[in-house]
Amino acid sequence: MSDTTIETIFSSEELQLLDQISADAEAYNRTSVYNVPGYQPVSHETRHVPVKVVGQLPKDLRGVYLRNGANARFKKTMSRAHAFNGTGMLHQVQIRDGEVTYSNFFVRTPRDAFEEKVGREIYPQFSDLANGATSQQSKLKLIESKKAQGAIPNLTPLELSTASTAVQMHKGKLYCLNETAFPFVLNTREVEGRLVMDGTGHLETWGGKLQSPFSAHPRIDPKNGAFYNISIHRQNGGVFYSRLEDGELKDHQLIHQQGPGGRMAYLHDYIVSENYVIFPDPSLRSDRSRIGQEESIYYFDVDYKMRWGVLPRYPKAGDTVRWFETHEPGFIWHMVNGWEQTGQDGHKQIVMFAPLFKDYPNGVPIHSPEESHSKFHKWVLDLDTGAVEAKQLLDGAFERPSINTNHSGFPCRYAYLLDESSGYMGKGVLKYDLQEEREVGYLSYGDALGGEPLFVPREGAFAEDDGYLVDLLMKENDAALVVFSATTLQELARIHLPARVPFGVHACWLNQERLAEMHRGE
Repeated sequence: MSDTTIETIFSSEELQLLDQISADAEAYNRTSVYNVPGYQPVSHETRHVPVKVVGQLPKDLRGVYLRNGANARFKKTMSRAHAFNGTGMLHQVQIRDGEVTYSNFFVRTPRDAFEEKVGREIYPQFSDLANGATSQQSKLKLIESKKAQGAIPNLTPLELSTASTAVQMHKGKLYCLNETAFPFVLNTREVEGRLVMDGTGHLETWGGKLQSPFSAHPRIDPKNGAFYNISIHRQNGGVFYSRLEDGELKDHQLIHQQGPGGRMAYLHDYIVSENYVIFPDPSLRSDRSRIGQEESIYYFDVDYKMRWGVLPRYPKAGDTVRWFETHEPGFIWHMVNGWEQTGQDGHKQIVMFAPLFKDYPNGVPIHSPEESHSKFHKWVLDLDTGAVEAKQLLDGAFERPSINTNHSGFPCRYAYLLDESSGYMGKGVLKYDLQEEREVGYLSYGDALGGEPLFVPREGAFAEDDGYLVDLLMKENDAALVVFSATTLQELARIHLPARVPFGVHACWLNQERLAEMHRGE
């Protein structure tokens, strides 16, 4: 396909069809809830541009901040606008020896690399299934026919990663993740102490052992760094468990097979406690038979009561998921934390905290005013009786929580909850005491919007909240990485970036130890 162009892929009649689909999509997008400056993409890529710092950066805050997010590569689109449309773009801020630099680059997955080559969006976007399945039928059929003909790379659904949701590191490798496909491993190198990347890399299957998507939220064991994955295969409905240790896929197995028809729409996050893996089976369902019949394959089933699945952390042959039924419908994007405890009656329990959506629109309008407001909840699962207790703790719209992940899966006190009452992204952070079930303090983002209050422990810290909250705050025309005290919620430093950054959410922090591990290739 070295000489492949748009004209060699599609006939003139097919190009006219695609142009009409583009015109229809662009007309729709002019009045879309996503037609706001924060969702406008950027196209310029930079490499370690020096940036201005206002305030005093903590001396122990040395390393690299990375934030992923979907960013449309081309001005002409064939899809209705959505927060999930586009390819991944990483935004990188490196703090080193008093010098701070900014970089950004597209994540060049196989689908992105081909589309970059031909200069046009080709493959389906999320919104083709979530908001436009009827109108996009002809496009979907045409693309499938071109794959079958060999006119475009015949990428399977598991290979069609946009790698645009999250970024995490395991044993010296950086993984870009989006939970519907294989993980994408970035090529990295060290140049004069700087972490340098250009977005190239490869899809990882560990020699073909991985037969399912890999989660955008791998739960990480704070003691040994093992990665745990729970994901759903969109095509066959299987729920899969994986465990990654020392860079190798140690376990990968089907743990639950969903039947035809309505299935989990998303299994975005979960908990790994000392002895169990716990995940929600939500009321937001998907059904691919709705393609061509409904605008969205997704729908919120008010009659499907959310339930919790509990599986041994190291499942053996014959182990099955134990289901704990709740009493109301609900959907969960993100978990806070969960752990095992003994109740006052001596029963073994699992306690968990998460924002719960009690309803959700079929079009999945995440990060927009059309999205429902989540309510912060607590659940207690009684492992002896199978009973479930649920309690709403807050009435506000809080999402995308953060904790000190050194306590992930074990008792902790503090959660940092992003205030999404603005409709778009977060306007501040609520610090919440999980033990006493009370608000501790509130941090306002002022006239900017943030994506995720990432907790970074202070070097040598003893107290759970002794560290920093770091978030990339976005405005219409500029952006800044801002550092706050996680203890007092006071702003410490503001790193002004050289250009605006589109809305995005999930990030990670690589301290000096993790960078050294990466540079050693471990």
